[in-house]
Amino acid sequence: MSIFIFAYNITAVLEDGTEVTDVTGSIQNNKRFYKLSDNTVLTGAKKIKEIKSIVYTIPAHFLPIIMSKENV
Repeated sequence: MSIFIFAYNITAVLEDGTEVTDVTGSIQNNKRFYKLSDNTVLTGAKKIKEIKSIVYTIPAHFLPIIMSKENV
């Protein structure tokens, strides 16, 4: 199972109001997920509510495909 990183150095606000930095966006098993630098997967109350800044590793025309994947 390979992991495809589509974004890194994400700064975001989570559902619980916490601001996080150095988040990585990845795809594995056809599912999109976000991880902190300590490998904590952001889900539930810790799910991303708003992205403040992001660095994409893919061309812009792939974004609709990435964002259409189920978010874990």
